[in-house]
Amino acid sequence: MKHLLFTSIVLFGTFSLNFVKRAQKILIASGIVTISLNWLDLFFTNQVLDLVFFFSFFCFNLFIVVFMVRHIAKSKNVNLTIIINSINGYLLIGILGAVLLAMTEILQKFLYHTDTGAINFAGGTARGFHDFIYLSFVTLTTLGYGDVTPVSAFAKSVALIIAITGQLYLTILIAILVGKFLSRTETD
Repeated sequence: MKHLLFTSIVLFGTFSLNFVKRAQKILIASGIVTISLNWLDLFFTNQVLDLVFFFSFFCFNLFIVVFMVRHIAKSKNVNLTIIINSINGYLLIGILGAVLLAMTEILQKFLYHTDTGAINFAGGTARGFHDFIYLSFVTLTTLGYGDVTPVSAFAKSVALIIAITGQLYLTILIAILVGKFLSRTETD
């Protein structure tokens, strides 16, 4: 299931916007690398491979988020495409947070050779990537149930970055969209 989720995110992300040709080529190339690393996990289970995959996936999605925000900022009008890109950007930030949290967990086990993770899950350890998605979105939205908590200093820093990024994205995006909408209604 994890492999299909990551592959679909990469494929949809590659063709979600009308990127300039150079950006499209970079996305396709990095998407192929990311998908390949993703599916290699079926044959070779290795923490280093997982870490390289998550880093590749993180860079790929960060590139898309930056281009989405640039597209939103450069647009002259607020239309359905801009609204959908705004929502997609927010959702991708949540996925980026989950990837960072998963990388934190892998690094904690890899660097310190301990079974205790960087994140304390209510049922013990993370059972899958969906646990990191859950923690990321609970943190991003500042909902904070408290059933999953960061334990290590690095995991706490990542959680803080996710929370601040979520709030800044929403406030800046709303300011941009309202400004564009108001400037459009004043000229009509």
